[in-house]
Amino acid sequence: MAAADATATTPPAPPLPDDILVEIFLLLPTKSVLRFRAVCTPWRLLLSDPTFVREHHRRAPHAILLSNPIIDNGDAISALLFPYADQSTAAPLYCGTTCQQTSLHGCSDGLLLLSWSRFPVGEGDATGRNYYRYFLCNPATREMASLPADLDSEDFVCFVGFYRHEPTAEYRALGYNSRSPWSIGHRYEYLVAAPGQQSARKLEPTDVWTSADCINSRLDDRPVIHRGCLHWMSLFYSKGAVVFDTISEEFRPMRGPLDGDARMDRMIGRLVALDGTLGASVFVECEGLLKVWVLESYEEEAWAFRYSIDVGFLEPKGGSPRFTTLAHESVDGDAVILASDKKRCGVYSLRSGVVVSTSHESFHGDLEATIHVYQESLARVAPEGVGERHPPIGVNPWH
Repeated sequence: MAAADATATTPPAPPLPDDILVEIFLLLPTKSVLRFRAVCTPWRLLLSDPTFVREHHRRAPHAILLSNPIIDNGDAISALLFPYADQSTAAPLYCGTTCQQTSLHGCSDGLLLLSWSRFPVGEGDATGRNYYRYFLCNPATREMASLPADLDSEDFVCFVGFYRHEPTAEYRALGYNSRSPWSIGHRYEYLVAAPGQQSARKLEPTDVWTSADCINSRLDDRPVIHRGCLHWMSLFYSKGAVVFDTISEEFRPMRGPLDGDARMDRMIGRLVALDGTLGASVFVECEGLLKVWVLESYEEEAWAFRYSIDVGFLEPKGGSPRFTTLAHESVDGDAVILASDKKRCGVYSLRSGVVVSTSHESFHGDLEATIHVYQESLARVAPEGVGERHPPIGVNPWH
């Protein structure tokens, strides 16, 4: 009886300070954090704070995205955890539908830019046209928002960038009208789209490209975000790089490491985030080497040659692979290199110049590696009250 009375009179333990709670919650996966948000209002506010959301995303494990739009079993997009050699860690991501026409166009802060097409990729109606719906999706929170409806019935939009617009907290998609050079002076017409907009917004013409520079005005590949801007190599590397300011939403030119060297226009290369700045990689097939430059001064646009990587280790039977690309830098500062078939990858230490790991086994199923790095996130796909957040009804959004 005395023990029971003592228990009844024991005061409750004092609540943990918010800073201790935050450190605990930062160790949890997104799914667990979402559950704890529902416990009480103070915890919901604490775990919804933008500072917490950003730090939780920063600490999330890194994964490379695998994709194939022709897969019809709901596994069109999967995430393979670093260091990518153990394929048992690959897991399908929620994309709102299990129809086979799911395509990945971008990844930013744990959000995916997706499209679903009415017909399988490469097919169309009697006129040869396919029809698309474009969405933003957070696979971890299963939150979605559609992009403007005027993009849904056309097949000429090519998305080349996906970013957060800081002044509005909107996630926006940057694309171009692939038919536009025939109607606007031989330059591609760029547009920006975000959830909640009635229509995509056309950007003002830029003088980055000349009126006759049609081909070079087409941006390809995933951009690198650095200092709040998106960066691409020009389609012809001898013409430098292109920068897009995500706040002013304007283009400007930038000096590249291969300016004026027309020989490099025939090579395969791209920009990559490297050493805390920008890197530029070019695969020289005749030498079997992946050559890498690093931007030493952003203000002066000064580049320096830094690495030369023999990529023969990616070929199980020897020889030199084709179209090898430097996908990204790992959390350990190593280079993640994709083979030409996008079915195999290797990790190479830039510091010691040795191969860390390589896998000659193709990724499971028909999946191919992308250059997108994914980390789980609590980020909202659209600001509060903007857009609709419901996935398409049924298995196929067109039914």
